[in-house]
Amino acid sequence: MTDAPLMPHYARVDQSPPQMQARLVAYLDKAAGYRAITEIRARACETMHVKPGHHVLDGGCGLGEEALALALLVGADGRVDGVDNSRSMLSLAAHRYERWHQTHPDAGDVRFVTGDLARLDYPADVFDAVRCERTLQHLPQAEAVIAELIRVTRPQGRICLVDTDWESLVFDGLPAEVLTPMMWRLRHHSVMCNPTMGRTLRNRLRRQQVYELECHPMTMCFTDPAEAQHVVPYFDRDMLLHIVGEEDGDATAMVDRWLDAVRDADEREDFLVALTVWVVAGTVPA
Repeated sequence: MTDAPLMPHYARVDQSPPQMQARLVAYLDKAAGYRAITEIRARACETMHVKPGHHVLDGGCGLGEEALALALLVGADGRVDGVDNSRSMLSLAAHRYERWHQTHPDAGDVRFVTGDLARLDYPADVFDAVRCERTLQHLPQAEAVIAELIRVTRPQGRICLVDTDWESLVFDGLPAEVLTPMMWRLRHHSVMCNPTMGRTLRNRLRRQQVYELECHPMTMCFTDPAEAQHVVPYFDRDMLLHIVGEEDGDATAMVDRWLDAVRDADEREDFLVALTVWVVAGTVPA
């Protein structure tokens, strides 16, 4: 890891150029529709033990897809709050919710709020369940965020954290002389503040006295680079140059060799990439 990893556009969406914001929205929409992501989210939802009438928090809600899914579970007597630091994402999420709610009148109320997950503007013990998905990997103050999520959860409420372990990323079908330097470059120029976040979630919650912990490592596997790009952003030239450091003259040649090798492996039907996402949940102490 570098001493000062690049802050990803996900952590500063509103400061990104409009073109990049549009790409981020498209990326998130495509990822949300991928079967493996829906399975991960379904498992996370099961661990939250959400019931009708519950008040639920979706921390780092992004475009709000899971807030809507939770609204169906809490019903008309419940409520879901989605908190994110991006006003542009929340504006789109709210617009989508208004249209969606017209065809789901029995769903709970959903409110989208701009906020800092490390300093939530809620009193203690207000939510029956909270979730945070693939957000902590981007945040330098992850421990403070977890403590805040626990603070706003009622005693014996549920907390569910979902995040990626980027060091679990593996490939097959690519030549070692291309794969090895690219993997080294990706790990030393990571845009993630916490690339191993997924595997650390259990101990992070345990140190906060969360109990009845359950861990679900869920591995996604892709044999099509175009499909993998929806989750693993290492097959788009511009994005990859941003990650590995386009200011370096060697980066362009490295990226081009990488993408050529990926295309060759795909044509031979040898290409494979796998990545593990962790779903970890537990009960907040009294």
